[in-house]
Amino acid sequence: MDPTRRRRRSVPALVGLSAALLATALWGFTFLGPAAVDPVNIYYLVLGRYAVFGLMSAAVLLARPGRLRALGKRDVLKAMHLGVVGYIGFYLLLSMSASVGGGVLASAMTGLIPVMVSLISNAVEKVFAWRSGLLPIAVIAAGLFLVNGGTASLGTAGDGQDRLAGAALGFAACVAWSYFVIANRIILRRATRVPDNATWTACIGIGAFLGSLVLLPLAESAEGTSPFADAGTLGSFLAWCAALAVLGSWCATWFWNIASKRLPATVMGPIIGMEAVFGAFFYLIWEQRLPTAQELWGGLLVIGGVFFSFHVFDRARLPRPAPERPPSETPAGPGGGKGR
Repeated sequence: MDPTRRRRRSVPALVGLSAALLATALWGFTFLGPAAVDPVNIYYLVLGRYAVFGLMSAAVLLARPGRLRALGKRDVLKAMHLGVVGYIGFYLLLSMSASVGGGVLASAMTGLIPVMVSLISNAVEKVFAWRSGLLPIAVIAAGLFLVNGGTASLGTAGDGQDRLAGAALGFAACVAWSYFVIANRIILRRATRVPDNATWTACIGIGAFLGSLVLLPLAESAEGTSPFADAGTLGSFLAWCAALAVLGSWCATWFWNIASKRLPATVMGPIIGMEAVFGAFFYLIWEQRLPTAQELWGGLLVIGGVFFSFHVFDRARLPRPAPERPPSETPAGPGGGKGR
């Protein structure tokens, strides 16, 4: 294939890869939220974050009513349901998993998401051969296992029944987030008119805000300090709600939608693994410490697996050169010339 044409074909994929990595970095940043507002009840943080996300989304939609009408009621509802399932459903199920089976087990269960997304989406989209795609997925899964605590994640506190229930809830959370990634990609790919990125992101934000309202009873009953305890607590709480909403919700979703239009979910699945790596990186900065050997090797495996999977995808997209055939001999015509 001509090198110039190959570079031209790779540009959209590289844009998609960069956008997906930025999205996972911003999602990883949100891991700091609970520690930053501690001891404030974490459900209040979720409500505050998605209230700001919802207000931003409403402002965008009100400023661009024509784009909203062009999207259509059916697609608006599709985007909103993605916000409910992908953001609130995932978070609620993961929180329940951590409550029942322990936080370490819940964190380890999220390592299934890249594997789940890649396997399901490759069965649907058939991006590359199974034998070439399984190796990078296995590398990423091993890296996430190390980043999330390794064998320690299998020995969480509580009896076997609690761990089993926690694992089941964690698995359900993985299904919710995997559904968001795959369904978002399929909807954007099959849309007769490609939705405007800001409008699509805003519709997801409205859905996430509406879905977050179910957390109000949990926020009122769960343990922890109210953000309205004093002025200092409230100021810090509102600042983190705004930061998480702008960076971890709006910008991350916006970048992820860019990637969804340019990369198959089979490739985006492994990239999700970078969220845990970025989250661990931000935590290390927050705690002002160096990574352990296990965390370091786990992070390197995830990074290597992500770029390995992108390499496999890039090779799968290139057309195979046709085998050269020797020129066929054609019989001579009546006048000694060559036949057609």
